[in-house]
Amino acid sequence: MDLAIKQLLAWTSKHHAVVTDAALRSLGVSVDQRKRLVRDGVLERLLDGSYRFAGLAFDERARCVAASSRPGGLVVAGPTAGRLDGLRRMPQDGRIHVIAPPASNPSVEPWLVPYRTAAIDPDHVIVRPDGIRITAPARTAVDLMRHLPVSDVRSVVDQLVHERRATVEEMRAAAEPLATPGRPWAKRFLDLLGLHGDGAAAESHWESRVAAALRGRGLELELQHWLDVPNWGRIRLDAAILPLRWGLEIDGHPEHFTERGSTSDAGRDLACDAIGWAVSRVTSLALRTNFEHQIDMLCRAVGRRRTDLAA
Repeated sequence: MDLAIKQLLAWTSKHHAVVTDAALRSLGVSVDQRKRLVRDGVLERLLDGSYRFAGLAFDERARCVAASSRPGGLVVAGPTAGRLDGLRRMPQDGRIHVIAPPASNPSVEPWLVPYRTAAIDPDHVIVRPDGIRITAPARTAVDLMRHLPVSDVRSVVDQLVHERRATVEEMRAAAEPLATPGRPWAKRFLDLLGLHGDGAAAESHWESRVAAALRGRGLELELQHWLDVPNWGRIRLDAAILPLRWGLEIDGHPEHFTERGSTSDAGRDLACDAIGWAVSRVTSLALRTNFEHQIDMLCRAVGRRRTDLAA
């Protein structure tokens, strides 16, 4: 028994303190030994097919391992998959969202939220080294349309493209088979992709929101535009309108609000002005306080720039 516990500890250390029926069998733990470990309070039964060491934290990753080990093929999806993958704008609802087979009853546990469907491509399921079965980033993005506002899903799409974890085409391929009359959210996701464009993706959530709002006002932006500035070096503007030689910077990092950061920003903007580029800045705090007003102000800045160049 001591050897069995040592083997269990070694296995569970890599699986967030959760052990599955299959792992117990592979480690040579008999049914009688398993019952004894449960009776002695060493193991605690979780969902069908999994146990955990009693007294250890049963956190989100541990619950994902337990869900993934349940017979029936549950796949961690939606906001839970987004949190595990480090995607922004994810709700912290404390629940494990999974894709489950049709007409299944995975569990009565309140922390497990199943979405029952057979519409999942095996290629969109990733099995992690810690035993968690999770949707691939492209499928995760599509499923998030059921949970998040459009602006937040757009931000996730930009993040995935910017970080090269999924392309627009991969996300479109994941969404198209789902876009049936019974799944209007998949159609909305495809509509969102249709407005994305083929250029660079926004790097941050606020860049994504501002770019979408300005494009909605009829402005043709290029995101992540590189510019060679004499006496300064090569810089990257968050967005630009090339015919107007107008650039946009969205300041969200705390460094921008320090004396050193603001001095650097001012110097860079002056260097851009010297080669005929005008740069407008807006802070994430201002956008959070009154988003539409800031968009109005940026549109006016573009209008003044257009008038100045025409003159």
